[in-house]
Amino acid sequence: MTCDAAEVTARGFEAGTGRRGVRVGEVVTVLGGASLLTASWVIAAADDVVPEWEAQIFRVVNDAPDVLWPIVWPPMQAGSFVGSIVVSLGALAIARNVRLGAAALISSQVGFWAAKVIKQIVARGRPQALLSEVQLREEAGGLGYISGHATVAFALAAALAPSLPRRWKLVAVAVAVTVAFGRTYAGAHLPLDVVGGAGFGLLLGTLARWAFGLGGEGLPPRPGVDPR
Repeated sequence: MTCDAAEVTARGFEAGTGRRGVRVGEVVTVLGGASLLTASWVIAAADDVVPEWEAQIFRVVNDAPDVLWPIVWPPMQAGSFVGSIVVSLGALAIARNVRLGAAALISSQVGFWAAKVIKQIVARGRPQALLSEVQLREEAGGLGYISGHATVAFALAAALAPSLPRRWKLVAVAVAVTVAFGRTYAGAHLPLDVVGGAGFGLLLGTLARWAFGLGGEGLPPRPGVDPR
């Protein structure tokens, strides 16, 4: 390889921001998401009794001070049906990229509706049906596994975060984690419910990026915008 060719190749890797490493990260995300979904599904469907360790984790989160509720509630709406549409359209408007907006919208909507199907298959009750003395901060009917809110939030994070400037990646992840915490804190879901939802969301969001050609390094930053 000539010096000029080597220099061009080096520049290509630099411009790709570690393309190979990011692709490995995407594969890890998919495998990790699938593992979280599978493991939590097996445990949740195995018995009608909540494992003691899961009940203890639920108690710790659910018994957290009430002062957190006004802080947790707003970001938790990102995992709702309407919230997912607002976030997806916001991403489309800011990034001005149809593929990115479509990946966010489709992955979150598939997650929202697929979670309802999984609930019927697993048929696991809500915390108040399986445990005593649950602090219910938000009314939630129907079945528990998996958490639709957690599924939607992590699908959005997985679809959007790789294309966000570095300073906003952590925000996307933090919102998704807050949604998962909030659903348990609210008394609406047991820990395995949100773990399964998170795994399913990670899987859907990354697959949506691949489907819309956003794999690898994702979208390049807009000219004049500091990607940090």
